[in-house]
Amino acid sequence: MKLIMKKVLLMAAFAVASLAANAQSYVGGTIGFQNNKNNSATTENTVTGFTINPEFGTALNEKWGIGIELGFGYNKNKTEYVGTAAGTASDESSTTRFQIKPYARYQALKWGMANIFVDGGLNFGLNKAKDMKAAMDLGLFVSPGVAFNVSESWSIVARLTDFFTFNFAKSAVPDVAGAPDAPTSISAGLGTGKFTTGNIEFGIYYNF
Repeated sequence: MKLIMKKVLLMAAFAVASLAANAQSYVGGTIGFQNNKNNSATTENTVTGFTINPEFGTALNEKWGIGIELGFGYNKNKTEYVGTAAGTASDESSTTRFQIKPYARYQALKWGMANIFVDGGLNFGLNKAKDMKAAMDLGLFVSPGVAFNVSESWSIVARLTDFFTFNFAKSAVPDVAGAPDAPTSISAGLGTGKFTTGNIEFGIYYNF
């Protein structure tokens, strides 16, 4: 039985290695920046941040491929309260995010130097803010994008990240003894519900 299992594992490893050797693969990543403002009669809210997402993938055929994206992000949220008794008061908070996103890629259209694609997959993320327990989210995402093939080996990529999402999230609570359990929520929709600069990622791939 052990001999049979070893043979099966060796055959599976050989099949995976052969697939990777014969298919075109890419390595690279994207960088995203965010600078959004939302003002009201009493508050001025500003969110700034960035994301760095290394990525690896391989083509299974002319239309389909698989890949995985790792992510690190940071954002700062500042709210100024206008017209308070003391003049202008403000609150600031920051959050660090780690995520892993395995996905399948569908090459929807090839037009000259451009390849239009759609990524769909699973997103697992952890968000950590100062003095708060880590918050977790797990869900599905769809991200359309385009890759411009500037040469046989290099491509420039632009992607509308998390254009559609379905998420199960566990919110952050204070990291103190006796704090209540983190509430959970389920959400679905077009990203944050509106188009912002934080939805766009730019990057580069090396194809081999």
